[in-house]
Amino acid sequence: MKRLLLSAIMMILIIPGFAAGEVQFTASARKLVSVGDRFQLTYTANVSGGKFKAPSIENFRVLSGPNISTSQSYQVINGRMTQSVSVSYVYYLQAYAEGTFKIPPAGLDHEGKEYQSNAVEIKVIQGNAQASAANAGNQGAQKATADQSQQQSTGDDVFLRTYVSNRNPYQGEQVIVTYKIYTANVPISEIDFQNSASFPGFWATNLLDTRQQIQPEEEVIDGRQFLSGTLYRGALFPQKSGSITIGPKKLNCTAQIRTEGVKRVRDPFFDSFFDDPFFNNRYKNVRLELESNAVNINVKPLPVEGKPAGYSGAVGSFSLKGSVDNTELKVNDAITLKLEISGSGNLELINTPDVNWPPDFETYEPKVINNLSTSNSGVSGSRTFEFLAIPRSAGDFTLDPIELSYFDPRSETYKKLKTEAFHFKVEKGDQSNGTVSYSSVAQEDIMYIGQDIRYIKTGNIVLSSRGYYLFNSALFYILIAVPIVLLLITIIIIKSNRKKRRNVALVRNRKATRVARKNLKKAKEFMRSQQQEEFYTEISRALWGYLSDKFNIPLSGLSMDSVSKHLASRQVSDDSIAKFIEVLNNCEFARFAPGESKGRMNEIYNESILLISKIESELKA
Repeated sequence: MKRLLLSAIMMILIIPGFAAGEVQFTASARKLVSVGDRFQLTYTANVSGGKFKAPSIENFRVLSGPNISTSQSYQVINGRMTQSVSVSYVYYLQAYAEGTFKIPPAGLDHEGKEYQSNAVEIKVIQGNAQASAANAGNQGAQKATADQSQQQSTGDDVFLRTYVSNRNPYQGEQVIVTYKIYTANVPISEIDFQNSASFPGFWATNLLDTRQQIQPEEEVIDGRQFLSGTLYRGALFPQKSGSITIGPKKLNCTAQIRTEGVKRVRDPFFDSFFDDPFFNNRYKNVRLELESNAVNINVKPLPVEGKPAGYSGAVGSFSLKGSVDNTELKVNDAITLKLEISGSGNLELINTPDVNWPPDFETYEPKVINNLSTSNSGVSGSRTFEFLAIPRSAGDFTLDPIELSYFDPRSETYKKLKTEAFHFKVEKGDQSNGTVSYSSVAQEDIMYIGQDIRYIKTGNIVLSSRGYYLFNSALFYILIAVPIVLLLITIIIIKSNRKKRRNVALVRNRKATRVARKNLKKAKEFMRSQQQEEFYTEISRALWGYLSDKFNIPLSGLSMDSVSKHLASRQVSDDSIAKFIEVLNNCEFARFAPGESKGRMNEIYNESILLISKIESELKA
């Protein structure tokens, strides 16, 4: 009682000392953004308790908002209390069209008076907006390197970046491209990386194991701490010279953004400690569409000067080794010549080396054995060509050295490799024996000689009546008509299937129940293993995904109100609608409320199956 009495007396003495200030209501956002960038639009007021009137936001995709947060502070100096209040209304927006757009002022109704914020003008450009802004404000500064300019932050908490190891390679030279995602204190999940393997103008090889999980790493960009993960790393080999652009890659993911509820001005003496905004944070899942920066590669043509005759396009650093399995043999015995090319570079694009066999040798297509490995530094290993040849006459023969020419981008010169010359001594064999002796490879390709006389065909022979011809008979016309009819039926089926596939809404509608049951099957596995959080996540994904596919509505456009509206418009009963919303609320509560009983998982699972089946039957009625 003494403490309460003392606090009351202090408040009576101090309250007359509150400093009143002018109401300020301002809007702020980035002035320059790129197409696909996600950014914040913030309205800040220095008073609480006002009614916020949202502006009309066009030409931008509203991902979330307004998310309201409140902060306050107090200062007591010489018996005079000064109060500072800040209320923020935050929108998360995404730019999708190029141009200059103006967001009109927002309104604030406070104690019967109307206040307006300033208007915000935002310029949307193609490419890297952060790099463009840095160039405009630092024209006299020293130019940064290409890799450093790639690491400029967009100011967002989640973004996607493209890195290349070399922006000025030679044609055929190996270039490493890496796509990394960055996040700053924002949990992300359900990453869907699109068109990562499409690189027009390049021959590409993936360097990462697709089954391996993303390994997070800590990086500091513009003084901010980020967690980064490598989504794709590949080796690219440009197939033509000139300017080639690696287009932006797209990514969809779900980010968990923290928001705060509306708070009144907190009394520092009488309000509960747990009423502080710090203890009233909420989280909201937002589906993000990220886009990486485009990278322009200037591919230099291979120099004409010094190019060897017969050069076939090998670029890198290589070695050549040749060997034969036999140098003394008889006529019709087989020889195996092995040529092994090892090193790093465009190994898979190297053509078969030219081997000038003596004219008395019969040769076959070589067998190619690739022993390649991939790492963060690119493609390396060896490629072996096994040639099979058979001498058809006796004598001493010489196989000239085999040459391989390649371009070394490090020294920017052409280099030539040679094997030793191979000498063969072929003796006469048994001419009466038409068989061939072979050693190891391509035995099925060897042609037997000495069998020019064949036996007369024996056994049952099918004979036909003299004077009967298939031409112009009924069977003749039937055999002609059948393929035509089958072709017409096939064309009709193909056109019908294409028409159905073009109707995206119809395809999603038909697959809605199947996709939902697939997610429910995953939820059942989590239920058996008593993984509560994963179970409720899959149940929510099944229910929300079913509605999204059934009504062709993006997940970001679904809410409890829109669920009721769309189900009611399709003549779904009120009881089914109420039950559907109840199951969704139970899942959300169970996911974020600790201590929820695991015994309800079986009940919610059965309710979800029955509910989807019931709604499906009502929609078909």
